[in-house]
Order: sequence, then C-alpha cells, then structure tokens
Amino acid sequence: MKILYHEYLPFGPYVAKMEIDLKFCERLLKLGKTLKKKHNAELAGAIEHEYLYDLEKHPWIKEEFKICVNTWITGYKKFSGDPSVEPNFKLDPLWINFQKAEEYNPVHIHPGCHLSFVLYLEVPEEMLKEKVRTRGIPAGYTGLMYGEHSDLFCTIVNRVIKPKVGTLVMFPSNLKHFASHFESQGVTRTSVSGNIILISADIKEEKKA
Repeated sequence: MKILYHEYLPFGPYVAKMEIDLKFCERLLKLGKTLKKKHNAELAGAIEHEYLYDLEKHPWIKEEFKICVNTWITGYKKFSGDPSVEPNFKLDPLWINFQKAEEYNPVHIHPGCHLSFVLYLEVPEEMLKEKVRTRGIPAGYTGLMYGEHSDLFCTIVNRVIKPKVGTLVMFPSNLKHFASHFESQGVTRTSVSGNIILISADIKEEKKA
C-alpha cells in the first residue's frame, strides 16, 4: 500500500513568537519607568512593582502593537483555516512588570479578552545563568500549559519560553501560563503584558445601529 498524501492537522492553541523593533522596546521601557499607577490588585502575580500604561495619553502604543496583532491573526488563519477573524481590536489594559528576586507569576489565565502577550524589555544575564543550577522550569522563563499528558496524544503540557529582549509572545488569553522565579539579587526581569479584545464586523455594525 502507498500513502498518496499526508497532512498534519494542527490541534491546540496558536502561539506566535515575534522579534520586535528594539527602539520601540526602549521607548516602552523609558515610559514604563516613569509610571506610578499600580496594577497589582488586578493581577495574579507575586510581584511588587507592576504599573499601568495610560493608553489614552499615549496612543502611539496601540498603533505600534497593530502589526503584532495582525501578525498573530495572519498566522492563526493559516494555522486554523478560519478566515473569519477580523483585524480590529482593542488593547486594554497594558502594564509593565518589574520582577525581582523570589517574585513570580503563578499559573493563571486572562479572562474577559481574546489574546494576551508578553514582551521582554530587560533580561538579566545573572538570571539566565541560574539555569545550570536549577531543575525543572529555568529561572525567569515563561511557561505555557495546555492539555493533559497522555500516551499518543500531542498535548503540550509545558512549553517554556526563554526571555530575550525584544521577543514578544502572543497567545489565546485562556491559555494557562506563568513566569518562574529567580534567585539573583539586585537585578530586574522587566516585561510588558497586555490584553487584546478582537472586535468583529458584526459587533461594529451593532454599535452603529
């Protein structure tokens, strides 16, 4: 018997990893270090310094993120075969995380939106070097969790992302994820996170009516 055709049918969440313009990252970091409005009460993390960006005051942020959302949508359409996803979106909220030694983000999801993302702005070398001293998830890595372990099932129980300045990871907001702790004192792992609400053409027409 001959196999005339073979196609892999992907199943599970679509996660996009992108490399972002470092000048944009520097601009976000510079602004982030001036922010005063704390966002901890709305977040799951055991991180002391988490601050909210004012998106109305700084509309350039959403404009810059448009290309990231459109990139995810383009990839998702190819991945799923679903052409219906619209490129219109709302970015809300956006916040910066200054993670110090022993701080972490536990396993959680982001309800009330469609997509979430993390963009790494500062990644200390001291933290990354801890990998040789630890077992399991490396220090300061982002973990994604999907499915349950079972023989002959292609599930991703833990997919870990090594942080790198300028790397952005975008994923469905109901995908479980976390950020592991690190032990290096006197350094900061800085990241920006945000939520995306996709706005369909139907919803836009209803608002006009």
